[in-house]
Amino acid sequence: MPPRGVLLSLFAVIAWAGLTACTTTPAVPVPVGSRIVIRLYDGATGIELALANESYPELKDLYSRSQRDASLKRAPDQLIGELLFSLDKIGLGAYGAPGRPAEPRGGDSYLLVEQNGINTVFPKPSNAAPVEERRAYSHIKLVMNEYYRHVGSKQHVDNPDGAAYFRVQP
Repeated sequence: MPPRGVLLSLFAVIAWAGLTACTTTPAVPVPVGSRIVIRLYDGATGIELALANESYPELKDLYSRSQRDASLKRAPDQLIGELLFSLDKIGLGAYGAPGRPAEPRGGDSYLLVEQNGINTVFPKPSNAAPVEERRAYSHIKLVMNEYYRHVGSKQHVDNPDGAAYFRVQP
C-alpha cells in the first residue's frame, strides 16, 4: 500500500482537476438580441477580422446574403462574452478610447468594439508608446485571431475575381 502522503497528494490532484474541469471561462453577460461587433483591422495588409454575436437581430441572415468578403462571422453570444472579458482583462479598458477609428479601413490598424451603440477603439500604438500599451495591443491581436480562427462560417461572397484562384494553371 502506498504511503499516506502519496495518497493525499494524489487525492488533491484529482480533486483540483475535477474542480477546474467544471469551471468555465469568465464572460461579460451578452443578453439575447444584443448588437456587438468586434473588429480587428490591420492597416498594413487591409485585412479585417470581425465577430458579431449570434443573436444580433439584423445579422440573423448574414450567411444568406452576398458579402464583399468573408471577414464578418457570427459567434455564439457566450463566446463573444468571453472575448469581451479577455479583451478587457488584457487592456482594452485601459488603452481603448470612446469613439470610432479616425479612418475606418484606412492606413492605421485598430481594434474596434461596437457594443449596443457604444464604440470603443484601441488604435495600434506608436513605437513611442509605453511598452505595456504595445504589449497589450499585440496580445489583443493574438487573442482576437485565436477566437476568430475557431468560429466557422459558410458565406456567400460576391467576388468575381476570386474565381481565377480555382482555375487550373497550364
